[in-house]
Amino acid sequence: MTDAREEHERPDLTGWRRRQQLRRSSAAQPIASGKTYRRRPKNTRAQEIRDAHR
Repeated sequence: MTDAREEHERPDLTGWRRRQQLRRSSAAQPIASGKTYRRRPKNTRAQEIRDAHR
């Protein structure tokens, strides 16, 4: 995978280019964190007011 351009590049640029190609490829997949956003009232009084209108 080495071409003439990479032979004369700075090592940090070579690494960046490889990582960038991986990001663009179909091999790059997002990793699920398992965290979900839950909208909740800040205190129980706000929850009572919210639930009273249902």
